[in-house]
Amino acid sequence: MSDNPDLSLPAKAPSMARYHDEPMTLHPAALYTLVDLTDAELSDLQRECETGCIDTGNERGASVRLASTSRFVGQPLRAVFDYHLELGRLNTFEPGYFIAAVNKEWRSKGVILVTLDDDELDCNVDSFRIKAVDAGLSVVNLQIGNSSWDEEKESYEFDPDDGDGDDDDGDDDDGDDDDDGDDDDDGDDNGDDDGPASPIENNPLGYYIPVYIHSSLSEDKVTADLEPAFKYKSPKDFACRIQAKLTPESSASGATSTQELIQQAASLHPIRCAKNRYLHKTHILVIDTADPVENGMLMVKLPSWDVSRSGTSEKTDLRQVGKETALATSQHIRIPYSCHDGLQTRFLILANGDADWPSEDVRAQPVFVVFQYTTHGKELGFGAQSIDPGAAKRKPGEERLVYAPEVIKRPRQGLERIAWNYDEAVRRFPWFCREKRFVDGLNKTFFVCVDGDDVGKTGPLLVRRRWDGNVWGRTREELLGLPVDDVKKVRVPIKEALALLEKGSEGRTDGMSESLRDFFS
Repeated sequence: MSDNPDLSLPAKAPSMARYHDEPMTLHPAALYTLVDLTDAELSDLQRECETGCIDTGNERGASVRLASTSRFVGQPLRAVFDYHLELGRLNTFEPGYFIAAVNKEWRSKGVILVTLDDDELDCNVDSFRIKAVDAGLSVVNLQIGNSSWDEEKESYEFDPDDGDGDDDDGDDDDGDDDDDGDDDDDGDDNGDDDGPASPIENNPLGYYIPVYIHSSLSEDKVTADLEPAFKYKSPKDFACRIQAKLTPESSASGATSTQELIQQAASLHPIRCAKNRYLHKTHILVIDTADPVENGMLMVKLPSWDVSRSGTSEKTDLRQVGKETALATSQHIRIPYSCHDGLQTRFLILANGDADWPSEDVRAQPVFVVFQYTTHGKELGFGAQSIDPGAAKRKPGEERLVYAPEVIKRPRQGLERIAWNYDEAVRRFPWFCREKRFVDGLNKTFFVCVDGDDVGKTGPLLVRRRWDGNVWGRTREELLGLPVDDVKKVRVPIKEALALLEKGSEGRTDGMSESLRDFFS
């Protein structure tokens, strides 16, 4: 019997359109096999596929489960595809994704992950080979919107015939024997004061990401935290490159210390660019505190400088360029210290030119939290276009509304599903403000409840909850346990909601009704 089944699939699955208006579910991904595996081997495969989900707190069988009919031995993958379309109608398995073993040596050759719908909801079908240990968690990330299909494919797709890319025989065809992915054989990857050694070639991203870190932090730990798909790459393929450790010289704290470290990074950057010509010249990351998980990191846009001078071999000249750059005014934004929410969602979008650097006016605009519930399966974000008519024209980073998700990922605790309602929105509002503490202009007193699928007629609820508004250095339990008092609510026309919040939150209540003046008082 062939161990190389036909893996071709149709280009589209039009029947998937039926799920576009259905509520999000977290049904387990169905697991199939096209090769002859024993019951014990199938059980081992299921356990392997859901390993990542178990490690994050999910129960066994909740994320990956053998399909009702799981054996399609000797049949093409298309047979599984046709069956899965029918299985999805039963509302017991995830309809949009499935996993299939197509080789008996699945531990080394992986499994096939299939999507029956794409991120744009055009019902496009796609698949890629993924290690079994990553398959279940990849599906969960897709289900909760923590990642896109393209991101998962880029991070986890592999060719089992390529090996792992390691070369253990001591030979390196490019003549570089220090195994650091650079063209410098000095045996010292840190180099001298011109920075770490330069890579041999450019990164597929088009540049390397310069990272300057607080002196108390571990370079290896920071790279592991920020590098996309870190555990599947060798060091020579890392996009994030630590350029220097920065030490605050003054005893001051807060903005003064932050500005000092930005200036240190700016003064070093021209020399670093001379050593590594592939570094991004103007966009850098500066991790300015010893606790970046709490305090985030800085995305810095350096002022324009004469990049052509980075080609000079005169360090004196480069240091002068650095001094000039450090003395000029740099722009910076504090963002989450994380690969997805920080580096990918914020830094790369701006560094790639997909959005303009937000102006001070944009950053000063108020942003409001929205809780959505009892909307009978409407997609998260329902009502946003009516509350904020300009939403469609806003670029990433310019959003005026932040919707609270139904499913969140808690560190080391797995996934938590929240059954939103009015009471839960009021109780969890301070906690969610902390979760979004890096959103510029986030209002920590007023929020919106989209509490039905007819809010276009009835209007949403505006809610005011007074609390101290401090989101720094506080635990989830502390914020959820705050006393709930001084809460008011009022229902308003949906198209007036944002304008009323903007004016009322600033105390501009002239011309408002008595009930609104009382609400904003």
